[in-house]
Amino acid sequence: MSGCLEKEIENIIGKFQGNNLEYVNTVYGSNEKAKTKLYELIWEPMEQHLKGVKNIYYSPSGLLHKISFSAIGIKKNTLLCDRYDINQESSTSSIAQSEKKQYTSNGNFLLVGAVEYNSDTTTNKTWSFLNGSKTETEQIKQLSSKNNQHVNYLIGEEATEEKIKTLSKTSNVIHIAKHGFFFPNPDLARNAFETYETEGKDIKFRGTTNYANWSFVNNKNPLMRSGIVLAKANDVWQRSATTPGEDGILTAEEVSNLDLRKTDFVVLSACETGLGDIKGSDEVYGLERGFKIAGARYLIMSLWQVADDETAEFMTMFYKNLYDLENIPAAFKKTQNEMRSKYDPYYWAAFVLIKLKT
Repeated sequence: MSGCLEKEIENIIGKFQGNNLEYVNTVYGSNEKAKTKLYELIWEPMEQHLKGVKNIYYSPSGLLHKISFSAIGIKKNTLLCDRYDINQESSTSSIAQSEKKQYTSNGNFLLVGAVEYNSDTTTNKTWSFLNGSKTETEQIKQLSSKNNQHVNYLIGEEATEEKIKTLSKTSNVIHIAKHGFFFPNPDLARNAFETYETEGKDIKFRGTTNYANWSFVNNKNPLMRSGIVLAKANDVWQRSATTPGEDGILTAEEVSNLDLRKTDFVVLSACETGLGDIKGSDEVYGLERGFKIAGARYLIMSLWQVADDETAEFMTMFYKNLYDLENIPAAFKKTQNEMRSKYDPYYWAAFVLIKLKT
C-alpha cells in the first residue's frame, strides 16, 4: 500500500507482539492520545493521491496483515476510519468484482457459546468459562429467532468439535464465541502472552496465557498452531496419541477441510483469530486461510486479545445492525462507528471484516 519498508513497520508493531492492552495502546494509542507513527509511515505519503476519495479497498501484504487500519491514529480524536470507508479484501482480484447479493436471514445459523471446557476428569483447567460469551450468544439467538433465522445453538458440553463439523455444512452463518489461539513459529518466537490489569479492574480475555505444555505450540505446520477451543478441550493436556475421538480443538488445518461454500459469513468472537504465519507477501497461514479454502464468503476475526464484556457488546450490536441493514459490510461499519464513539481502539478495533470471495 505504500513505499515503506517492512522493517520500518516491524519497528512500530514488533515482530512477536503480546497483543494485550499495553501493546495496543503503545501502537495505536487512545482517543485522547492517538499514536500516529503508522499513519505517518503507511498512509500519509498516499494522501495526495486520495483527494476526494471516501471508499478505500485494500488487500494487505506482509506485516500489513497485522494492522488494524481503522484504528490508525491521524491526530487527537481522529482515526483513519473517521476519514475513510475502509474495506479489506483477501485479494486484489475481488476488488474488481461487484457484490452479488445482500444478506438475508433465510437459512441455518450455527451459534456456539458458553462452552464448557472441562469434563468430570479434567486436571488442567487452562481455558476458563467466558461469562460474556453466554450473554452474547443468548442475545444473538433472540435477535436471530425474531428475524426468522433457524438457529442451531450449541452451548456447554454440547459445543463439541464433532457437532460443529457436521452442522457447519448446512449453515449460512457460523458464529463461535469461545477461546481462540495462535502460537508463533517456535523456531523464531518466545513467550509473549501476558495478562495486564488496567484502570483498577481485571479484564478477562478470550484467549489463553498459559500454554507451557500445549501440544501444538511447537508444531512446524502453522495451520496447526492456530485454532478454536471447544467443549472439553482442557482434556487435551492429559490426552494420549491413542485416545479415540476428536480432541476439542478445531485447528485451521481442520477448518480448511470443511465444506463452507454455502456459508455467507463466519464470526470468530475470540482472541487473535486473525493471526498466523506470514509466508511470502500475501498469505497468512492461520484461520483466515482455513476458512478461505473452505469456501466461506466473509470472515470476522480479531488481531489481538479482546475483552470479554466489550466483545459481547460489539457482537450483539453487529447483529442488530445486520438484520436492520441486510448488508454485512454496512452492518460491520456501523457497529465499528458506534463502538468507536464509546471506547478507545483497544476495545473494538481488533475485529476486522474480510471478504474472502464474491
